[in-house]
Amino acid sequence: MIRFKNVNVRYEKDKYALRDFSLQIDEGEFVFIVGKTGAGKSTIFKLLTQEIKPSSGSIKVFKNKLELMRNKSIPYYRRNLGIVFQNFRLLPDKNVYNNIAFAQEIIGESSFRIKKRVMKVLSLIGLRNKSRKFPRELSGGEQQKVAIARAIINKPAIILADEPTGNLDEVSSNEIIDLLLHINELGTTVVVITHDLHMVSRLNKRVIRISNGEVISDTIGLDDELSDYINV
Repeated sequence: MIRFKNVNVRYEKDKYALRDFSLQIDEGEFVFIVGKTGAGKSTIFKLLTQEIKPSSGSIKVFKNKLELMRNKSIPYYRRNLGIVFQNFRLLPDKNVYNNIAFAQEIIGESSFRIKKRVMKVLSLIGLRNKSRKFPRELSGGEQQKVAIARAIINKPAIILADEPTGNLDEVSSNEIIDLLLHINELGTTVVVITHDLHMVSRLNKRVIRISNGEVISDTIGLDDELSDYINV
């Protein structure tokens, strides 16, 4: 489903964000990508969302070769991605219902289908009783749940979550990860980019660790070095 092959992203003559980077994520997986600041995590996210192109190498998502994708095709490609950000990016002048509905409105869905789908995802995230609340009236965890609902409303094949628990307390973080796990169990591929190792340590999922733009380890659960760090 997602394949990086010998990808390089160079930002100066001899400086690379990714160097000869190769990686494969299969359909239905739940994967954490971890690493320190500057390791290359954000670059991976920007490549997958088509914000940037690789300097060399190939990236294939579904049947799309991202390095060859034309700008006019990017909006259609992104419809198959559900993107979740650390800072939520909710529209402050729209209530919960309309924040979620907006993602369906821009693809031209009917009002009937929008209402049916929005109420379904509100039930999934446990916020059906807050559909008329505005973002400022919600906790951080609730805002992130709304952001996830907006990300899944169009039934994407892949969820990309960039530091989804970065601004949340432990209880809210656990709720968000449990929600992403449930979405994964329903068949959606989930890729979580994070530096929150305590959150990763809760789960026995695939963990890809990167450093200086290269894959250092690819394990189920944290590798020994990171496990030792967590237990200090």
